[in-house]
Amino acid sequence: MGFFDTLNQARTQVYVISFVCFLCPGMFNALNSLPTSGPSAQNVKDKQNAALYFCFSIMGLLAGGLNNILGPRILAMIGGTGYAIYAAAQYNIFKKQGGDSSAEIPESANTFSIFSGAYIGLCAGMLWAAQGQICLTYPTESQKGTFFATFWVIFNLGAVLGNTIGTALAWGAGADGYAMNDAMYLVFIVLMACGSIVALLIQPPGTIIREDQTQVETPPTNVLREFVEVLKLFANPAMLTILIPCMSSNWFYTYQFGPFGDYFSGRTNGLKAIFYWLSQAAGAWVLGNMFLDNTRYPRTTRAWTGCYIMIGTTLAFFGGGAAFQYVAENNNYAANKIDAGTDFGRFFGPWILYICYGLYDAFFQVYVNYLIGAISNDSETLSRYAGFYKGTQSFAGGVSWALNGFAFTADKGNALTRTTQFWVMVVPCAVSLVFFAIYTKVFVKDTTDEGEFGGSSMKAH
Repeated sequence: MGFFDTLNQARTQVYVISFVCFLCPGMFNALNSLPTSGPSAQNVKDKQNAALYFCFSIMGLLAGGLNNILGPRILAMIGGTGYAIYAAAQYNIFKKQGGDSSAEIPESANTFSIFSGAYIGLCAGMLWAAQGQICLTYPTESQKGTFFATFWVIFNLGAVLGNTIGTALAWGAGADGYAMNDAMYLVFIVLMACGSIVALLIQPPGTIIREDQTQVETPPTNVLREFVEVLKLFANPAMLTILIPCMSSNWFYTYQFGPFGDYFSGRTNGLKAIFYWLSQAAGAWVLGNMFLDNTRYPRTTRAWTGCYIMIGTTLAFFGGGAAFQYVAENNNYAANKIDAGTDFGRFFGPWILYICYGLYDAFFQVYVNYLIGAISNDSETLSRYAGFYKGTQSFAGGVSWALNGFAFTADKGNALTRTTQFWVMVVPCAVSLVFFAIYTKVFVKDTTDEGEFGGSSMKAH
């Protein structure tokens, strides 16, 4: 049986949406995690990402219902178009500066950049709504952690590939060499554009067969019903309980892709990013497949295990981060940058820390998705839940980028210190641990009973 003969199988559809995200948000993550050419470009990038996440938050909330009406193929195809435009806007800034990182960026380039951020935000909301329905609805009860982990592995390998190519191109240019050049930007643009083409392979949900031979059900719906159901999410006790973790799940990117990178040379930033995304892939598989879908234990036990892992890694990883932050500021690493090519011993400790940050991101995303998927098996309901998750996640992400791009800037003389930004990253993650425990205690059961949320019940295996 060939690949195209299996397109209506649940696992194949997860592979398809994974590869779409490999090409689009995966390459976006690679591009976004690489350092910019200078402070002015970083400020534009902060504004671009603020526009992205605010628009993402609006579309994310609405796209779950939109996905129930139009289907994941259309949303993923449209959603994929924004990523190439985002990369083109960053390339435009690169060309306008003409290789001079201190050069001022023309207002026209700044405007196009912010527009591209807003457009990709709308597109990302649609793409991730399609992804959420596929990864949460198509697996059986015993596969929800594994299916999402499979997606997260493939998706993050896109960022691994992008960073590997960029770092290889930059390494020979010396410690101050940056990964991005004309060829690299064009590679990103072309690969991102291919994502919408791959989305043509996504099949209608009603034709999908799960691995237990049950068929995904897609009852008819309409715009008014979906709008009302989306509004009801803000009175849903389960969604309100997990709201803070949802909002915290992208909050730390601003520090990890911004101030943390100030301590490293250009080529070293690319090198550490490769291992950041590799650790994301490994972390997702370990937590999702080995722990959360370990059917030797009941689902409540697995959910509590995930909660304990989140508590332990939050304390350990951010404790290590606080120690590094203290050392880095006291030794002025921002001026005396770490370069792996000339002093690997100095690079080793921060490299391990950044790998831990990647693991933590994967653990956080997988665990939130697992908890959301644990309370429903209904396709329509989970599509809306996925939209709520991505919408609230992106709103908080927009706030975090706007703090650096608009509210606290060097131009205003009130820019946040790197240490302040570290603690701004940590606090929401620490608070999320309380809500993880409450959610697991109150809402996660060994048997999914959808009477409260709509749908049918299914035994957790």
